[in-house]
Amino acid sequence: MIIFLVIALATGTAHANGLPFFPNTNVPDYTAKLAVRDTLDGTDYWRVVQHHNGWTHVEETQGDETYIWYGHFFQNILLSTVKKDGEEIKRFSIRQVEPSYDYLGIKQVKEMNEVETVGGEECRWLQIVRHDPPSPIWMTCLTSDGIEVATKVLFSKGKLMSEARLAEIKRGPVPEAEVLPPRQLFDASTWLKPLRTYPDHPPSAVDFEAKLVTRASDNSSIDKSSEVRLLRHYPWWFRRREGKDGSIRIEVWNELENQGIVYSSSKRERRIVGGRSSPEPKPPFSRFSSQTGMENLGEQGQFLGENCTWYNLTPKMAGSSHKQCITSDGIPLKDEQWYGRSAAESFDTVAFTRRPVDIDEMQPPREYLDPSAWGLALQ
Repeated sequence: MIIFLVIALATGTAHANGLPFFPNTNVPDYTAKLAVRDTLDGTDYWRVVQHHNGWTHVEETQGDETYIWYGHFFQNILLSTVKKDGEEIKRFSIRQVEPSYDYLGIKQVKEMNEVETVGGEECRWLQIVRHDPPSPIWMTCLTSDGIEVATKVLFSKGKLMSEARLAEIKRGPVPEAEVLPPRQLFDASTWLKPLRTYPDHPPSAVDFEAKLVTRASDNSSIDKSSEVRLLRHYPWWFRRREGKDGSIRIEVWNELENQGIVYSSSKRERRIVGGRSSPEPKPPFSRFSSQTGMENLGEQGQFLGENCTWYNLTPKMAGSSHKQCITSDGIPLKDEQWYGRSAAESFDTVAFTRRPVDIDEMQPPREYLDPSAWGLALQ
């Protein structure tokens, strides 16, 4: 997750949030094609933008990969995904965030008093302020009816990072279906359909259900009243965490693949992340689990009348560690996460049951994945 976040933020800096800037809700339907130049990697490519009734669909093709965004600028909803030629979509995320907590949120818009003609369209330049300096400088050039026909992203000292300039534009009706994402992205089975046939579970991976609670900590930022429901049916895991503040996080993942789905909701934001990678070659890390191995720490414990062994689940990971005391058949009785020398979060298992777990029990509730809850009327 840490690696994925770094990649996402690096990409996001050049592309802002993937959507054009809109000055108001009166921007007409249009389709535009812009030439993009990225000085970070020296590439040139095309960006195609379609807009209808507040919803926008953006695609950028680079080599054999197409980066895709769907979103509503004023509702602060953004869906992003990527696909390769001839392949199905293998990952996506959708996010709606309270603006003051948005990494790329707009704090201020400054008039530049500079007018230019781009692709035959006269436009006026604006500066989009997202962070206090030093930070990248985002600029957009808008026509009189609010269409973005050029952009620039500059490093804090003014050197060009990337730019886009209009090549073609067509004002006119855009079908709603063109600006809304495929419905199957919101179907849990899209992401949880097994990639292959799996062997019977080993003795160290028994089916079980467990209840965990947050252990008291001196860290004031930790919600000390969270509860977790944990299910396992090899190679699948289900984890539902609920906080007394109303926050919810549901994770379903496959421990043998880079495959799973996550739903999270809080006062600040809500998000869905889904992905399924091919089993070969095996990815260097899983986006759905922080675990990178199982290093036996040579320490024993006994909790709830059960013996367990302490393992480091993130060996050789600098600056953090994730430790669990696990029974011989795979049930975690203690869970500790550390960042540096500070305890980030710890859980105690307070009850568990060894029992057969059906895969149908390990599905996120349908209402959390309902596209209409995101304002999307998908067929």
